[in-house]
Amino acid sequence: MKQMNQRDAIHYIASKQEFKASALSGKREEYSPQTGRLDNEEIARLIDAFDSGNGGYVVMSYGTPIAWHTEGNGWYVVEQKFSVTTSKHQNYVRRAVAESLLGV
Repeated sequence: MKQMNQRDAIHYIASKQEFKASALSGKREEYSPQTGRLDNEEIARLIDAFDSGNGGYVVMSYGTPIAWHTEGNGWYVVEQKFSVTTSKHQNYVRRAVAESLLGV
């Protein structure tokens, strides 16, 4: 898995490549990943997204999924609030999603 700084991770997220940048990471999952600190509403969204059995790409912050992409559902960024750092990670993901949609 590629080790890098968090800002560089944006490009890896946009192209759904595996990476690790301190407490931020992204990887492909074949099933619903661990739920970390997600609330029940977000856990339900995660389970629904991975329910097809096709797996997807998950971005984690401190062991909690903060965004995921599945073929049937596209990108989803968790709306739940966490720490200042995890909020920064969520913003990186939003930038990456925009980058992937624009084809930058």
